[in-house]
Amino acid sequence: MKKILLVAALSAALVGTVFAAGGKEAAPAGKAKVIRVGASMQWLNDSYIRLVTNAMEARAKELGIELTILDGEGKAEKQIAQVESLIAQEYDVIIINPMSLEGCAPAIDAAVKAGVPIFTLVSIVKNQEKAVTYVGSDAPESGKIQGEMIVKATGGKGNVALMMGPIGHDAQIGRKKGLMDAFAGKDYKVVVEQTANWQRDQGLQLMENWLQSGQKFDIVAAQNDNMAMGALMAVEKAGLAGKVLVFGIDATADACVAVQEGRLSGTVFQDAAGQGKKAVEVAQQIAMGEKVEKIIFIPYLPVDKSNVANYLK
Repeated sequence: MKKILLVAALSAALVGTVFAAGGKEAAPAGKAKVIRVGASMQWLNDSYIRLVTNAMEARAKELGIELTILDGEGKAEKQIAQVESLIAQEYDVIIINPMSLEGCAPAIDAAVKAGVPIFTLVSIVKNQEKAVTYVGSDAPESGKIQGEMIVKATGGKGNVALMMGPIGHDAQIGRKKGLMDAFAGKDYKVVVEQTANWQRDQGLQLMENWLQSGQKFDIVAAQNDNMAMGALMAVEKAGLAGKVLVFGIDATADACVAVQEGRLSGTVFQDAAGQGKKAVEVAQQIAMGEKVEKIIFIPYLPVDKSNVANYLK
């Protein structure tokens, strides 16, 4: 049985395991109704989220679904406004990939009040139990897998620099928890931790700042591959390749190449294509009044040099 490791907001959603969508009235017999799905995504300039949306667009085209994808630009207030707009335009189902655990919660409330089915994708919200479902992965699990890879590579001890996603994002919270769980009972010390907001350029700058300030660490745990690759650039530029081991999460194409080359010590596969495809399929089920599970997990998997060939694009 899969161990559920999501934060309390998602755990609360386990009360009642299925949902039958109310939806709008069915189209008259003999006349097919085009399903309209609107999605507010946290940040379309994020390479991982783009992989998710590419899969969403492809599956929507296959199913004949009208899909509108909006860019939240990393702002919870913008995502709330987008959801309110989708409600006003009478979309059949709304998908939200929330930027903030707490900040995006009002978007769920707005949709529920209007009677429009809404569910979360990739990340969750504080009032997750009000959403129809969650499609994605278990954030603490990814942090735990990353931590286990670090333990395996470093023998159970070391000084760690933790590069995090936006503070308050459920993946930032969950991945840190999973990492700390993996480190429990081992000789690891997190000597510095800060957000680089999922961004490569911020990861590069943050790592340069840490190195220039004289911080001493031999492990970098980055909560996504964008930040990990930025950190790796700074480490290599400083002549510390092989001395400071860098780990990421997501198994993006360039990160997998770096793992194959022995530059990046490891990453964690998060199935962007699987998440995007499943999100559209679930939206269709909801629009048609079918039952869906309250949580739909897409599992994480560890990626290192021994198996990276399976993940190269």
